[in-house]
Amino acid sequence: MKDKISNANFPKDGCTTSQSKRVANRVITVGDPARLHRFKRFLDAEPKPFELSSARGYTTVTGRYRGVPVTLIAIGMGVAMVDFFVREVRAVVEGDLAIIRFGSCGSLTSSLPVGSIGVPEQAMTISTNYAHWHGDAAAQEPPYLFSPAIPADPGLHDSLLSTLENAVASPSCKVHAPKLHASADCFYSSQGRIDRNFADDNDTLIDDLVAKNPDCSSLEMETAHLFHLASISRPSATPSRIRAAACHMVFAGRRGDGTGDFIDPDVVADLEPKVGRACLDAIIGWNVEREHPPAGTVWAK
Repeated sequence: MKDKISNANFPKDGCTTSQSKRVANRVITVGDPARLHRFKRFLDAEPKPFELSSARGYTTVTGRYRGVPVTLIAIGMGVAMVDFFVREVRAVVEGDLAIIRFGSCGSLTSSLPVGSIGVPEQAMTISTNYAHWHGDAAAQEPPYLFSPAIPADPGLHDSLLSTLENAVASPSCKVHAPKLHASADCFYSSQGRIDRNFADDNDTLIDDLVAKNPDCSSLEMETAHLFHLASISRPSATPSRIRAAACHMVFAGRRGDGTGDFIDPDVVADLEPKVGRACLDAIIGWNVEREHPPAGTVWAK
């Protein structure tokens, strides 16, 4: 710990406070830092992009793309990392925020094949229900809970979809707009992966999910919480909103004959820069209310 922290409710240190000068109003977030590094090269050379790897495990790069301030943040995996990211960026950036998540997912339908791109209109959560295993009423409790659908920002979603269709779509890579996507709170149990070392009670989870939500086409861990936080964000003294959208490369087939088709690494290497550039094109074309970074922003040189 480098700095004294004075507020346990919302801990800030000198590094957190300094991010107000290092995060733009347009943000693209990914999980894997390697993915970020594969398309950060598209940022303008001048002013020289600012880069920070933090103790939280994030990699942040802020610069300009075609003259427009943009931040790229790799956050790792899971709901907690999304929560840290969105809340702490909101705390230090003034004005509207536009956030695009560029992730990977598993497909639950043959209409969203491995190697394609999904841009979901809505996302729902799959949560572990601990009462199923613990407590007097355990036998009556379901092991997993499904939330209602949470929408992406319609305008940002449409902008991202259009940009991807124009820049990425090809005979070998289709761009789809699934009506519903699911985000689970775990990688294994609540995504229906079978591990006989634990009593996860998830053998029928994916079938149950699709039976109750027939429009659900894909599955990962982060997008629904991003949409949720955007939907519950409150304007501060300066009216501000969070607009969020997401796209996912389909890495694996999660239903069907059980073969578990998985994307070829060469396809990933080809697609990641293309999708990354499309995300940049979409987000700079979106009209964030506060067009410029806050007064006092210092760009690294």
